[in-house]
Amino acid sequence: MRVLSVTRLSLETDTFQPVSLIDLAEEKIIVAEGAVEMPAAAPKASRKSGNYQLVVFGEKFDAYSLKELLGTGLRALEKHKPGTLEKLSKIKTTTKRIVAHDPAALFDSEGLSEKFSMQLMNGWWYGTNNSAQETDAWLKRACDCAGVKWGKDFSTNL
Repeated sequence: MRVLSVTRLSLETDTFQPVSLIDLAEEKIIVAEGAVEMPAAAPKASRKSGNYQLVVFGEKFDAYSLKELLGTGLRALEKHKPGTLEKLSKIKTTTKRIVAHDPAALFDSEGLSEKFSMQLMNGWWYGTNNSAQETDAWLKRACDCAGVKWGKDFSTNL
């Protein structure tokens, strides 16, 4: 890169051949004369993986991933009915449980807890690698543990 003036920069190759000019005053990039225009780099993927909503006793929450949706829902249910997470920690599918005091207890396979767990709240961890169907099923189980009516007091847009 070379400064051409107060408002213009030149992007150059290793041989000082201008490829593009940046006009700061006009806020635009100009392809230099004789330069081959390079395709723009693809924008970096966002960590945002979806647009999810959760409604708990009339209060709406937005979540941008299934992980965030699950975590928000589990915290809301524990806040509403303390002891919900303890009950839920006793439920285990074939290979995993959704919450545990120790992340190693979340999965049967060693090493998965380092990759796919996150602290939910003080003293609790949860599994984060869940499909939409699994997230929905875990939230329904959590509602059962909390004595909350799914679809009435607690709902998602899954």
